[in-house]
This record gives sequence, C-alpha cells and structure tokens, in this order.
Amino acid sequence: MTTSVLADENKYKIGFVNTGKVLKEAPQARKVEERLKAQFEAREKVLLAKQQELIQLEQKIKVDGDIMSQTAKRKLERELRLKLSQLKFEQQEFREDQNLRRNEEIRNLQTVISAVLKRLGDEEKFDLILTEGVSYVSDVIDITPKLIDMLKQLPEQDS
Repeated sequence: MTTSVLADENKYKIGFVNTGKVLKEAPQARKVEERLKAQFEAREKVLLAKQQELIQLEQKIKVDGDIMSQTAKRKLERELRLKLSQLKFEQQEFREDQNLRRNEEIRNLQTVISAVLKRLGDEEKFDLILTEGVSYVSDVIDITPKLIDMLKQLPEQDS
C-alpha cells in the first residue's frame, strides 16, 4: 500500500512525440528530401529515357516484325532482351543507392532530432518522453508541435 501512496504523491511529466509527423513537418526533413531529389534526379531521368527507348523498340518489333526478315527480327528481340536486363540491373542499383543515401540522411536527421528532444526534455523537466509503439496519446502530453518548432528554430546547416 505504501507503494501506491508514493506513486500518488509523485507527479510525473510525460510527453509523446509522433516521429512520423516530425519527419514530415520538420524543415530539416524537407531539406533531406530536396537534397536526395537533387542528387538522384539526373540518374532517374537517364533511367526513364532508357525505359522509353525500350518501349519504342518493343513497338518497332510489334509493328514492323511481320515485314522484317527473321534474322533482323531476332536481332531486335535479342537487343530488347539485353537492354531490358541492363535496365533492370541499373534500376535495382539506383534504388539501392537511393535507399542507402536516404538511410544515411535519416540517421543524421535522427541525431539532430534526438539532441533537440533531449534539450526539450531537460528544459521542460520531462520525466519520460515516448515515441512509437504507443496505443493512445492525448493532446495534453503530445509535444510533437513543440519539437517541430524547436527544429524550425535551429540554424540551417548544409550537410
């Protein structure tokens, strides 16, 4: 019984942060997306051009295939298969590179968020701050907007 009385006398300050919302609304998260887009935009355009080239080659085989010699048609089909397999490989490599860079950027962003969250916890004397894996959160303890505001006030850093 002493334990419950002790728990009743202590008031704990608890906060919750919606990390998904932070990753959508924090200016640093938007900068990460802009950097990633700029970094991969040229490669993406090249892949789309190659994809378009394959579509045109496929159309040529479909339209002109009946009037071509068997040798010419087989040559184009072989070229199509080769280019298709090369494109698939390049697309997979592109996605892997993109994911690696995104994960790297997110890790850096999480470090910034963690430092700001610690500062928020210290400044506002929180006893516990929770993130994901919570079933219910009332607006009273949701400190996500405060965290986002603090992130907005950080000086811009180009990484």
